[in-house]
Amino acid sequence: MFAVKPGVVLGSMPEMEYARRIVARVYERYGYQLTITSGYEGSHSAASLHYKGLAEDYRTRDIRPDHLERIVSDIRETLGSDYDVVLEATHLHVEYDPEG
Repeated sequence: MFAVKPGVVLGSMPEMEYARRIVARVYERYGYQLTITSGYEGSHSAASLHYKGLAEDYRTRDIRPDHLERIVSDIRETLGSDYDVVLEATHLHVEYDPEG
């Protein structure tokens, strides 16, 4: 269903397990396999939700630009307003932030 970049440490927060399943399904719908590139580990801002297990980053470099816009839109729509879905320059960042 998805791949994990070597060295990535995934949490078990149910909110992110749910998000991971949704993101993987949307990627698959467009013919791509999801690769998770960051979980708990890595260098993030001090207040990052990565350190609480409530954020993950997903690879986008292999996705055609015209597909990427639709993929991001589908993920945002499916996850809803409790999740922030941010397309960064090198990856897709998804975090569970119902108050943000």
